[in-house]
Amino acid sequence: MNKLLYASILLAASLSGCQHDSDSPAPALSDELAGTWRLTNLQCFCPAGQPVPNEVLMLDTSQHFKLFRNGTLAAAGTYATSQGANCSANDMVPFITLTASAANVYVPKGAYSLANNTLVIDQCSAADGPRYTYQRQ
Repeated sequence: MNKLLYASILLAASLSGCQHDSDSPAPALSDELAGTWRLTNLQCFCPAGQPVPNEVLMLDTSQHFKLFRNGTLAAAGTYATSQGANCSANDMVPFITLTASAANVYVPKGAYSLANNTLVIDQCSAADGPRYTYQRQ
């Protein structure tokens, strides 16, 4: 009995001492997403041969966005990030939701990934939703 108690105390003490102290805090998601992004690829259930739209998405660190299509402001508003279930599985993934300040304005939103200056917003491409690929400018 004493050996079991001693082993339990030793295990608890060793686990409580395991903490990861970071020298610097991780950047906020809005800081990582902030910048100017040019649409370079659009996967969608679209007519064959449809060109990639001329679209630029600007995200700032205050979680505001501007979306330009063909050089003209098409939408502006706010964005938020969260975690949600992926449309094709129960995996929790990062989500970005752009909310336009004007009604009835289409803006991309969905699961997103960010790597190597590439931002992908996937509106459930597994179910024929569009998937937007942007490159940081």
